[in-house]
Amino acid sequence: MFALISQAGTLQLTLYLDTDARRFLNANNQSIVIAVPNPASEANNTVIAITLPPPIGDSMNLVIEQDANLYIANGTVASVEVINMGMTSPVAYGNSYVFNGVQINGNGKGKDGSIGIYYDAPPDSQALITGLALYIYDSASGKPDTPSALNLFTLNRFQTRYISQPTAVVWALVGSDISSGSVLPTSVFTPLFAYSSYSYASVGVSSTFQLSRYLQVPFDAQNQAGIHFDTSINAFSPGPYPK
Repeated sequence: MFALISQAGTLQLTLYLDTDARRFLNANNQSIVIAVPNPASEANNTVIAITLPPPIGDSMNLVIEQDANLYIANGTVASVEVINMGMTSPVAYGNSYVFNGVQINGNGKGKDGSIGIYYDAPPDSQALITGLALYIYDSASGKPDTPSALNLFTLNRFQTRYISQPTAVVWALVGSDISSGSVLPTSVFTPLFAYSSYSYASVGVSSTFQLSRYLQVPFDAQNQAGIHFDTSINAFSPGPYPK
């Protein structure tokens, strides 16, 4: 069983990238990609929480804060599109909230371990996209103004969506042609192959991107982990570089 982020506390991930790793990523226009896959998004999708350029030095320290936020997206979001968060609001697990088309307000006690959001829809409104967001950032750059989306769910008019709190499970990988907030089919994420590319096409959507295999990051009892980029497999491996 994995700990809940709210109980584990702030997660700290050190990513080690030596000269060869940085040279490879920069030469191939690749970014560091982070996803927090649990709870899973609807329709077998996974959201890219954040993409980061390779560091200038040999390492970077990634911070994943525990305090939860709820977002409301501008417009709908399909697979291989990017979430455009229209607003975010701090929330607490076990409480319920209501979105009236303008703002998110508290609505009393909800379901333990989850965040409830009711859509008090204005006239002529449509279903919308909501989900959880956490602050995830490179400590050298400082905390950003807005949190990173972790997942996405449809919220229908005059219904309540309950979203479970995330577990301390983080996927680390690299890729190209991917942005923070991208919604990708979960089937394209794999730990089994050294490298994969995937093309997705449907009516009105055409996109090609490239992903390495992901590493499920092994956090210790102090909520810390270190991983290094191994150019022999073009993927992250546990721990710092062997000496």
